[in-house]
Amino acid sequence: MRNWLKTVLFVSAFSPALLVVAAVRVYSIGSFDVLSIQLTIVSLIGTVLPLLILYLVGKEAQKENFSAKKVESADYFLLVFLASYAAPVVMKMAEISFFTASIVVAVIFVVAWFVSNIPSHPMLYLVKFRFYKVESSEGMVYMLITRRTIRSPKDIKQITKISDGMIME
Repeated sequence: MRNWLKTVLFVSAFSPALLVVAAVRVYSIGSFDVLSIQLTIVSLIGTVLPLLILYLVGKEAQKENFSAKKVESADYFLLVFLASYAAPVVMKMAEISFFTASIVVAVIFVVAWFVSNIPSHPMLYLVKFRFYKVESSEGMVYMLITRRTIRSPKDIKQITKISDGMIME
């Protein structure tokens, strides 16, 4: 189940791209249609979903003591997602079909399933979550999601596991 949460968190980071696809569609045809409304609704659901997941993980999951040896910011991964938000405009300019875009999203979903953690999530970043690459005292590297600004590994005391490679403070 934890792999499922991590994968949904990763894929939901692309939700704003659907909103851009809807906007490009409205711009192209000159009005709203069923597809642009559907894309907007799915985008809004995908934007709210990570907040709901982190709320439930924080509320339901068991807290564990944690000792960190090294910590560094992972916010630089935001650039990957920001580039993906521009992709629909680029696809429109290149006239790539929605079917092709759907296949790309499906491949991303499959890859995300096997990756141990996710990069920074732009929507979570907007609501003050921060992402850090943290090395535990045993040498395991995790992606930490927290609302605090971490300045020292000693600041991390208790965590909740989201998946094998992701933790939340």
